Amino acid sequence: MARPPEPIKVMCVDCGTVEQVTPVEVQGTGSGAGAIAGGVLGAVVGNQVGDGNGKTLATILGAVGGGMAGNAVEKKMKKVTHYDVSVRMEDGSHRIIRQTAPASVGSQVRVQGDALQPR
Repeated sequence: MARPPEPIKVMCVDCGTVEQVTPVEVQGTGSGAGAIAGGVLGAVVGNQVGDGNGKTLATILGAVGGGMAGNAVEKKMKKVTHYDVSVRMEDGSHRIIRQTAPASVGSQVRVQGDALQPR
C-alpha cells in the first residue's frame, strides 16, 4: 500500500530565533552647550594665570581646552545603550539587528527591515 506524500514544509523567509543579545554603548552627540560651558570656564580659569601676553595666552588656551573637555563630557553624559540581536533565520543564515530594546534569547521573531517583531 502506498504511503501518502509527506506535507511540504513552507519556510518563512523572514522568521528566525534570537540566539544572542549584546549590549552596545553608543556615545551621544554634543549640542554645543558642553563646549560653550567648558570654554567659558576654561577662559575664566586661564585668565587667573600670568600677566600681559601670558595672561592672554592662558585665557585662550583655557577656553580651547575647556571647550574640548566640555564637549567630551556632554557626549559621555548623553550615551545610550543599544542591543545587537543575533537572529538565526529559518534558512540557516544569520542576521544582526541593532535596536534600542533587548530581546529574549530563544524567542521566535520576524525580521521586518531593520526591526524585530514577535512571531
